[in-house]
Amino acid sequence: MNVTFDFGRKNFVVVGASSGIGRQVALELSQSGANVLAVGRNLERLDALRKSSPVSLIKHPPRIFVEQLDVTTATPDEWSSVMENFTRCVGKIHGGVYTAGIWGLTPLNAFDTELARKIFETSFWGAVNFVQATSRKRFADEGASFVVMSSVAGDYAGKSLFAYSAAKAAIQSAVKSFASELVRNKHRINSVAPALVQTEMMQNEMYSAIRFDKISSSQLLGLISPFDVAGMILFLLSERAARITGQNFFVDGGYVVGSFA
Repeated sequence: MNVTFDFGRKNFVVVGASSGIGRQVALELSQSGANVLAVGRNLERLDALRKSSPVSLIKHPPRIFVEQLDVTTATPDEWSSVMENFTRCVGKIHGGVYTAGIWGLTPLNAFDTELARKIFETSFWGAVNFVQATSRKRFADEGASFVVMSSVAGDYAGKSLFAYSAAKAAIQSAVKSFASELVRNKHRINSVAPALVQTEMMQNEMYSAIRFDKISSSQLLGLISPFDVAGMILFLLSERAARITGQNFFVDGGYVVGSFA
């Protein structure tokens, strides 16, 4: 039995949409009838995503809009400009997803300070700025739902991953705090924590340094795909999750259980 969602006449923002989980979420939202603002750094990939928007015979088919933005340097004015361009065309948004993030080894005795800061800027502060900008009353319809990305590393920190693990743990704490503030406009916010996901980032040579084979074998249900993670995200965006906020959800292929098996 397949689970499908109807996001017809809804509008969503997806940050990190040029690849991986973000791209999958943007495509599935569009295929489910939503207008999508796809935000990322790689304009070429974003344009390719836009051209992948499903063909429809209806009078006003859903559209994928694209905006190039670097979340590590974007100012409040730049975020507002991006949101104004989109909402002027389609109306207020009904939610947003932040998937931007980078990965890297940061061993305590020999870490790259610039890399460690960039990891935190992308995974944590970028997400904070995203939530602040998109949840504003001028841009978000009442009852909007937001999802940001954490990781199993936020709960189960690995060796030489202090920056990445700390950023993902910080996301979970921030979500709990944001939930109590956003509720004034009936907004919801949750985080999703995957284990190892089959994306372009897995091609990074540093994955070999953390015993990729051991981690992947611990995932009892096998490696996770962006499709698997997108399913949880779309559920949290939907009205079926209308009473869920401030929570973190593992999509780990059984990694946590398998690690102790």
